[in-house]
Amino acid sequence: MNADARVQALVPSARIDLAGEGRWLTTLAALTSIEFAWWITCWAAGIAPAPHLATYSALAVAALCGALLLRSALRPGAKRASWSVLVIGTMLVALGASLFLPLKYAIPHEVPFWLDAPLAVGERQLFGADPWLIADRLFGWALVPIDRVYGLWLPTQSLVLFSVMLLPASPAKSRALIAYGLAWLLLGAVAAVLCASAGPIFYDRLLGGHDFAALDAKLQDGAWMVRLEADAMWASFATGRPSLVAGMSAMPSLHVAISFWIWLAARRLAPRLAPIALAYAIFIWLASVQLGWHYASDGLGGVLGMAAVWWLAGLLAGRHNIAAPD
Repeated sequence: MNADARVQALVPSARIDLAGEGRWLTTLAALTSIEFAWWITCWAAGIAPAPHLATYSALAVAALCGALLLRSALRPGAKRASWSVLVIGTMLVALGASLFLPLKYAIPHEVPFWLDAPLAVGERQLFGADPWLIADRLFGWALVPIDRVYGLWLPTQSLVLFSVMLLPASPAKSRALIAYGLAWLLLGAVAAVLCASAGPIFYDRLLGGHDFAALDAKLQDGAWMVRLEADAMWASFATGRPSLVAGMSAMPSLHVAISFWIWLAARRLAPRLAPIALAYAIFIWLASVQLGWHYASDGLGGVLGMAAVWWLAGLLAGRHNIAAPD
């Protein structure tokens, strides 16, 4: 039974036109099943909250609508994926996203944060100063716009994801979407547990002391988006009452990994946009350090991890003709 037939078997009463899209849909369904099994185990143990499925479903539909509007404006009449594919894909993305937050929240209950001190000390010795200080000396004048642009990462990557999903079927599209799903599970959940760390912005509150007091003072100069989100995350962690904003995790940086994924996908699916995508990935890496979300090493972990995931996705998608852009 091929991949298309396996997906159709999940909904036997519906007429579904997958037209070569089954490989990535099957993979996302399998990854979501793993995430669900992991979540149900954590939930039964009392260390993970219930997923906000309705909220993430609404966000996924909104992102799909945004991608449809953008495609209609830029490429009116262009061929796109079928509604069957889009509906199933959107459902899988919404479910997977809703499970990710509880899994992220459960990290310190599975493995206590242990990597922050080694990363902070090691980078201080390597660079001669905390990397956020170096970034601040170079780009501190742009703290406020950096805070705002970085804060738009979620809608940006969501719009890119659904823009890829809208494309007609191709091996390159399958590889991109499989890599996206693998990244959230392997990097955002598995690697995040193994490399449990909270990040510089939580360092002093977690370990005590004043190692990053200057960072906190700097963020008071107008970086209200990062401060609001960080305070909400810490409140969820400290009180044991997770909200829609919860879960601290630094290594590897999923922000950097997914931004790097955008560049990898653009190289195959929209080569003219690849330079912009690369610039955005570099910006996210630097901004994540300057704003205190991540150590510099977290971004490197995200890039190397995403490169490995991209290679694995190539195997799962079928490497023949994988390099040919649509």
